[in-house]
Amino acid sequence: MQKRMLTGLWACASLVVASGCAQTSDTELYPATVVALTNQQKVQIERVISDWFGGTKVTLADDVFTNSSLVTIERRGHVDSQGRLVEGRHNNQAYSFTLYKKGTQCLLSNDGTGQKIALDNLECEAAE
Repeated sequence: MQKRMLTGLWACASLVVASGCAQTSDTELYPATVVALTNQQKVQIERVISDWFGGTKVTLADDVFTNSSLVTIERRGHVDSQGRLVEGRHNNQAYSFTLYKKGTQCLLSNDGTGQKIALDNLECEAAE
């Protein structure tokens, strides 16, 4: 009787594990990081973000989205000829962007507007 009960528990545990894996789908978004970033891919990301800023040139770090799925950009404050902020501190709005994996696609999201754009020729993996 006890052996039969243990067999039933193992079968139940197997079903739980199997169904847990089946719950993920290609339609869900997962925060992601870039597997190997080339200069061409970085330029593509900069172009997309620049378009969201109305064409304003954006420069990103060479390792953008390789360690984190989130990037935050602040507009520069006005500086004087010696590089000091004019009027002290600034209260310019920060903008955030998140890289997502959806199935085999990598999507860049403008967190402020919710707009998402698929990035071509970019390999990303779900962040842990």
